[in-house]
Amino acid sequence: MPSFWSGARQPLPVLMRTQALVRMRVGSHGVLLSAACLLLGAGVSHGQPSAAPANLPVLTSIEQVRRLTPEEARRSYPLHLKAVVTYFDPAHPELFLQDATGGIWVGWTPDMPKTAPGQLLELWGTSQQVDFAPDIGKPHWQVIGQAPMPPAKRVTFEDMASTSVDARWVEVEGIVRSAELPPNDSRLQAVVEVPGGRVIVHIQGIEGIPPGLVDSRVRIHGACGAIFNQKNQIIGIVLYVPSMREVQTIEAGPTDPFAIVGRSIASLQTFTFTGLPTHRAKVSGVVTAQFQGNHLYISDLTGSVYVESTQTGRLTPGDRVEVVGFAGFVDYQPILKDAICRRIAAGPAPTPVTLNADSVIDEDKYDSALVTLEAQLTAISVLPKEEELILKQGRTTFTAFGRERPVDAIDDLREGSRLLITGICLIERDVAGKAQAFKIRLRSAADVVAIERPSWWTRDRALSVLGLAALLSLVTLTWVFVLRRRVRSQTGELRKTNEDLAVALSAAKESTQLKSEFLANMSHEIRTPMNAILGLTAFALESTSPDEQQEYLRDVLNSAESLLSLLNDILDLSKIEAGRMELAPVEMSMAQLIQEVTHFLKTAATQKGLELAWNIAPNVPEYLSADPLRTRQVLLNLVGNAIKFTEKGSVRVEAQVEAQDDKTVSLRFAVRDTGPGIAADKQELIFKSFCQADGTTTRRHGGTGLGLTISAHLVEMMGGKIWVESQVGSGSTFYFTARFGKVSSMPAQLPQPRTAVMSTSGLEVNAKSQLGSLKILIAEDNFSSLKLLTRLLERWGQQVTLAVNGREAVNLFEKDSFDLVLLDIQMPEMDGFEVTAAIREMETKTGKHTPIIALTAHALAGQREQCLTRGMDGFVTKPIEPRKLLESLISSSVSQRKTQ
Repeated sequence: MPSFWSGARQPLPVLMRTQALVRMRVGSHGVLLSAACLLLGAGVSHGQPSAAPANLPVLTSIEQVRRLTPEEARRSYPLHLKAVVTYFDPAHPELFLQDATGGIWVGWTPDMPKTAPGQLLELWGTSQQVDFAPDIGKPHWQVIGQAPMPPAKRVTFEDMASTSVDARWVEVEGIVRSAELPPNDSRLQAVVEVPGGRVIVHIQGIEGIPPGLVDSRVRIHGACGAIFNQKNQIIGIVLYVPSMREVQTIEAGPTDPFAIVGRSIASLQTFTFTGLPTHRAKVSGVVTAQFQGNHLYISDLTGSVYVESTQTGRLTPGDRVEVVGFAGFVDYQPILKDAICRRIAAGPAPTPVTLNADSVIDEDKYDSALVTLEAQLTAISVLPKEEELILKQGRTTFTAFGRERPVDAIDDLREGSRLLITGICLIERDVAGKAQAFKIRLRSAADVVAIERPSWWTRDRALSVLGLAALLSLVTLTWVFVLRRRVRSQTGELRKTNEDLAVALSAAKESTQLKSEFLANMSHEIRTPMNAILGLTAFALESTSPDEQQEYLRDVLNSAESLLSLLNDILDLSKIEAGRMELAPVEMSMAQLIQEVTHFLKTAATQKGLELAWNIAPNVPEYLSADPLRTRQVLLNLVGNAIKFTEKGSVRVEAQVEAQDDKTVSLRFAVRDTGPGIAADKQELIFKSFCQADGTTTRRHGGTGLGLTISAHLVEMMGGKIWVESQVGSGSTFYFTARFGKVSSMPAQLPQPRTAVMSTSGLEVNAKSQLGSLKILIAEDNFSSLKLLTRLLERWGQQVTLAVNGREAVNLFEKDSFDLVLLDIQMPEMDGFEVTAAIREMETKTGKHTPIIALTAHALAGQREQCLTRGMDGFVTKPIEPRKLLESLISSSVSQRKTQ
């Protein structure tokens, strides 16, 4: 039979590489399987091969999968592999495969069939990366035979830590430092020390720890894995071994670890010509301290050492023990690691060595020893799980710390107390190993004994006396403070006056800014309908067709009503601010009023495809005493705004009783929409005068921003309040409350809302002779103005192309060539300035210059200069006068011909 682990290398498919992130498995060395070696027999099958996703190549080797970037792996490349099982553990679960190019981890779940090491699988699946490295998802396979385990690659700790051999069948050699059978785990877990670091080894199929395994030098074959954190960063190495057959003992450890020859503590980590031993050392001594169960300090006649034990049994200072462990050093301190110990006999408590704090650093021989010394307490530091005493003896300051509170800090330990401290001495060293300081680790509260109380003249009492003296001094200087207080009082008044002036100046500046913004928007809102009124009226006067005249006059009427509504809002606001607005309550039906409001706005809602509904609670009185004109004005403002700002969905009007007494009833109204919502920082702004949520020139909806301001004042006059609840993207609900009188008679007929209506001579001959036939692009978001311009230019013999917003104008200009552009300044999507910038940018590539004439309802000073400096060639204000428009067109076209 040909070798499974030989074959010719095949080219890899071309895959985009970005950055390499590896998971818990393998590198990318090796070759693809030979096709001849795959026909080893038939076996049990699991599932059928799935169809490959379109446009993705089928990956046929593990190396191809492992080379995928995380983004590529998550695209679910189809896989078709033939590989040998190197490790399988259904309990955890873990499944590793390897072919001639590398190893990989497979996402196995309990609903899949079990497999075994040595089985040769033909496997289908998809690439994935859910955590550390690319692996196989949605696997299904069939067993096609048995194959030998792959040749184990001899690796170093650095190789495994680099992830280059992740998931690969590898060989390591080292000394077993510990072994245990964790609860509820069928695997033996061992820690193996290899050159460069430690490896966790999981071995299957063991019921007990083999004698002599610990401290033996072994050669292990297994699948290399990684321990990684939540950020998918490798933090440890683990080796998955299918059985003890893959563990070869090179040098057996002692079956009885305590039978080895003992050594003195002082002989640990000392120089030897043949090198320090790598196996365990045995020492005997007396326990001086035990912390947290498995941290010991022991001493013999030669010295002391810190022991890090794998056992957790309780020992008492004075117990005589034997300790077997691996000698080493941590933080410049000799240590016995992975140690085991046994108690030989009990004994008296060890006698601590009496120290002179000033000589500890110079002598440098008491590290890890049990010591005692007297010192004066200078401060106490209390931490969450530890208390630290700051002490001083002679010229030396040191600390003593422990997990238990030594004694009550208030009654027994006071600064200045003289204490007898007993504990383990720990030397602190610099990077060169030179002793710099020391501290004492306390074993229990009994290690701190108060020898002498501080004198009565303590720091606190001295401070009290000084405070009393200071108080007397303050009394003698009272007259100074009285004078200074008067000065400060006068200074404070001056400062307050200055602050009030600064606030007033700031408010005036803000008011000026808001009014300027209001005037700019007001100019636009007045001139836009005025433009349509003047132009369309002129057309109606010249037209002989009754149908055409009706169409023109209908648009004139709509524009006039819009202008009248604006003027009414301005007048209402003026009345409110002057205090001359008065309510005129009459007997009326609230249900009838709400019905009339929704019926009046039904057409506007239907044109936008919106559902407009209303509901009034049954307990709302049938007849009320209220001002129907002002109540309807508030509802029309709120419902009209809801329809204007809502693109799809519905608008609902609700009314219910909030409170009532014998003579009055308070109703709460709600207008709900499914519009875009209002940002939290704009919800108070929209109720202020001269303010809008969007005051920019690119706002999608017009208006002066007066409606909500007027509504707020009217609601306040009706004894209520108005507010909004909204989230961006979730619609808005406007609430207001109002108090009305109770009545019982039939209501009067409700007052109806108010409604309201320019000649031009023909310039066709002059326009046609001067302009010829130009191809003109018009960008205007107002339909009436658009109609006026279109009809006017078509009468003058011009070819017109229309755009209803700035972005559409840019797209049309990019696709076609135009002789001239008429551009409204204030439009949705992109304003006129942004469109001009985009057109001029495109013209830098063609070398052509197309005249652009600004159409704007902003007639304030500086607007013309701003348009010209922003790249426009002409400026026409609304309402548009045909003669001025013609003059601007002629001027721009003549200039264009001269430049050409």
